[in-house]
Amino acid sequence: PAWVGQSDKKYSDLIRKKAEAVTRRGKRGDGKYSVKEAIEAIHQAFHRCNGFDPYDGSKLDPELLGTYSNERSKERGAAYKREMAMLPTVDHVTAEPVPDFEIVSWQTNDAKGDMPPEEFIAYCRRVVQVADQQGSDRR
Repeated sequence: PAWVGQSDKKYSDLIRKKAEAVTRRGKRGDGKYSVKEAIEAIHQAFHRCNGFDPYDGSKLDPELLGTYSNERSKERGAAYKREMAMLPTVDHVTAEPVPDFEIVSWQTNDAKGDMPPEEFIAYCRRVVQVADQQGSDRR
């Protein structure tokens, strides 16, 4: 996809690595799909994505793809998470172990956890409702 801005080889390597990781995790959750099926589903998700997080509309930063470092994350903690917030990530649409993915920011993926879209959106609405009720007193 044009918004990703990577060579075909880098993109293929990226989605293969992601597919292997989600398939491995999926098998722990009783997933029965293959790496090949995951590659196709992730590829379709990247093509459906227009470079913006589908939940909050934030522009994803494709230059962050392939740059995440567990070592730096451990060293820097929350500061590193903020730096990587717009990293495009592969997320299961629902918590079901099936190859149905969407591309979201790392920030959204972290907040959404295993919630299906409607549950996550309902949760976000409750958060906003409470914040509105509390006004600027929240700290």
